[in-house]
Amino acid sequence: MDPHISVRKNIPASRKAELNTWFEVDREGLAKVLERKGKEFALFELIQNAWDESGVTKVTVALEYRGRNKASLVVEDNAPEGFRDLSHAFTLFAASAKKENPEQRGRFNLGEKLVLAICDEVTIRTTKGGLRFDSKGRHSLRSTQPIGSRIECVLRMSSEDCKALELHMQRLISPAGIDTIFNGQKLHPRPALDEIKATLRTEIADAQGFLRRADRQTTIRIHEVLGDEKASIYEMGIPVVETSDRWHYDIGQKVPVTLDRENVHPALLGQVRVAVFNRMHARLNQEDMNSEWVEMAVASPNCAPEAMDSYLGKRFGEKRVSYDPSDPEANKLAVSQEFKVVYPSMMSAGAWKNAKAANAISPAGKVTPGPKVWTGQGDPNAAAFNDWIPESKWTSGMSEVAAFALSMADKILNRKIVVKFCSTPHHLGAASYGPSGELVFNKLRLGSEWFDHGISEDVLQLLIHEFGHEYSPDHLSSEYHEALCRIGAKLFAVAKQKEL
Repeated sequence: MDPHISVRKNIPASRKAELNTWFEVDREGLAKVLERKGKEFALFELIQNAWDESGVTKVTVALEYRGRNKASLVVEDNAPEGFRDLSHAFTLFAASAKKENPEQRGRFNLGEKLVLAICDEVTIRTTKGGLRFDSKGRHSLRSTQPIGSRIECVLRMSSEDCKALELHMQRLISPAGIDTIFNGQKLHPRPALDEIKATLRTEIADAQGFLRRADRQTTIRIHEVLGDEKASIYEMGIPVVETSDRWHYDIGQKVPVTLDRENVHPALLGQVRVAVFNRMHARLNQEDMNSEWVEMAVASPNCAPEAMDSYLGKRFGEKRVSYDPSDPEANKLAVSQEFKVVYPSMMSAGAWKNAKAANAISPAGKVTPGPKVWTGQGDPNAAAFNDWIPESKWTSGMSEVAAFALSMADKILNRKIVVKFCSTPHHLGAASYGPSGELVFNKLRLGSEWFDHGISEDVLQLLIHEFGHEYSPDHLSSEYHEALCRIGAKLFAVAKQKEL
């Protein structure tokens, strides 16, 4: 228990011996709380402090299992000045010089104390002196380091713990300009797949020393996830929080985290994910598009239009339409033409908003409109559509198609029909037919040349399709399917008898 943790001022002299602190910390209790974080947190805390030292170019780490569930961990750097203030090694939450610099990792001046809590012995030597912590307490040392700082720890660790710590060591991304050596071997460089400039949430100390959250431009370096690693958010080379994402994200400034460093701020997570998705969407596959991190990115107002189009293409395909409640037949036509109909529940509200803003998906009614003629829907005062092409202006091709359709209806449907032609965008389909017996061809949709080729395969296919609606308006119904089969069979029989 340490009287330097926090001291209450203005205590009467008669009571100073009784009350010289506001609270006390049970080191053993703290060690038990920290045990669930794993021993790797001690390793990361010591290494990040070494990386943060001014002028450091080399950090050496040695881990050795000594038997009987004890291990030695040594971290040494070559920073010219060494540890700035030895008292910070045992003073919780002393003012940290790193608070004001968003490109340094520390902010709470807490790391070394947490390391002390889980160690049996710790020796710290710097250019300014040394300290030793053991079962008898804290002791000052006269011996110093000629350069940099050296921290020697004895921890309760099994052989398996040591092997696990070795694997965690390989997860680190050593900063440029610093050689990080582990048990005599230099950490392999981990080149980034890509690098992004982005404005992200961070923490910076104000004039009074209070940490305030602020948005600041920084760099995100994207790295592959290797072997059994789990994708993580890194803070300047140190893994902070695991994610379910495709890659590691190494952020070049302080990452706002909870005091126990187990979670990042949701706002930051959203900023990172959309920035990465906007850059890396082309490298993702269909399975990635169903992941939680991509869903967050596409719902962000900052999702780029080209990234949104890529998302929709890989998740739903290039042939896609949105469900159109105003044109039920259009949705069925879309399915029959092998379009993917995207229903409202398939995407979040934010994703739908982005998809529409990017013009990346259109309603089925615009892509595969149901066959109908404009009759003033929505306007009770509108006149019925009556802009038909008179027979006197039909081309020879139009007349031939009309005559064939009349004959085919007589032979196949056993009924008389009426054939009309129009050339207008108000008629939403290329052609339409219903039980009323009115067959409409839209010259604007079909094009003039379509009629000039005589009774072609395209003409037969369209007539079979439309005459199927004599029996059912629903393209996806079994009745419609059976009608097409009957029409096809009858057409073959009539053609074989040369009656058509």
